[in-house]
Amino acid sequence: MSQNKCSLKVVKDGRVLHGTAAILHATSRDGGYDAYMANFAQKVVEHTMEEHLREERKPKLSRVK
Repeated sequence: MSQNKCSLKVVKDGRVLHGTAAILHATSRDGGYDAYMANFAQKVVEHTMEEHLREERKPKLSRVK
């Protein structure tokens, strides 16, 4: 028995969907492919900015000799 290689899994009506069925369900749930990708891109930007700002807020200490 082969393992599913698709990492996306969606639960619909108590059933676990894999592969193309999961992709189609996830994109339609978000309002279509374009809305799904826009939502994904927004999350990536937010995460990246949070990480960047967290790094910038760290104190920059230098060693004095």
